[in-house]
Amino acid sequence: MIEEENLPNSEDLIDEDDEVLESRLQQLATEELNQTSNPEEAKADGTQTSASESNAGKANTAAAATLEKINGLIAESTSLREQLDERKQQYLRLYADFENFRKRTERDKEEQEGTITGKILKKILPVVDDFERAQFAIAPKTDGEASIHKSYQSVYKQLLKCLKETGVVRMECVGQDFDPNFHEAIMQEPSPEHDEGIITEELRPGYLVSDDRVLRHSLVKVSSGKIDGDDSVSGDANQDTSGAST
Repeated sequence: MIEEENLPNSEDLIDEDDEVLESRLQQLATEELNQTSNPEEAKADGTQTSASESNAGKANTAAAATLEKINGLIAESTSLREQLDERKQQYLRLYADFENFRKRTERDKEEQEGTITGKILKKILPVVDDFERAQFAIAPKTDGEASIHKSYQSVYKQLLKCLKETGVVRMECVGQDFDPNFHEAIMQEPSPEHDEGIITEELRPGYLVSDDRVLRHSLVKVSSGKIDGDDSVSGDANQDTSGAST
């Protein structure tokens, strides 16, 4: 007979099987949990890596776009600066042209005014000459003539005053060197006092305007040289000798 002591109880087998099964299930669960957790961690790691890579890519793209925008702004700023310099140079050239035009216009205006003034004053100078000739030619003998003489002399003085205020100045030429820029010689003869080229007499007065511009040349007589006394004596002796021989 088989001893019952050595045979395991069926309840013990069930209990043992349950423990083994439970242990196996726990093991399987643990393995499954590990398998499940590892892929999730791997997946999470991959996700984080791809996210980091994606963020890095986006950052690089944004940096490249920003750099491109900065380069564009720099290029635009350089272009605007060049345009500003060009406009500045154009402005300076236009300003210089305008200043030259203004100065040229003022100069032309002054020259035109001077020409017109000169023409008017030249028309007045013969009247001044007539007053001066009358002053030296007329010798009043009666009180009436003296009164008339005094009247037109006052007009003459007023006329000279107006000419002086206008800038007209009379030349002083007697005893000075002849200068064709200011004088006009109509006669030349020897002089006992003056060397050659010296003005000995004023035949018609000349006038200057305030800017030393000639309004009218002086008509003058010019010395051809001093008279030599010995030559004159010898000349007279020759004339006497020739007359005696005749």
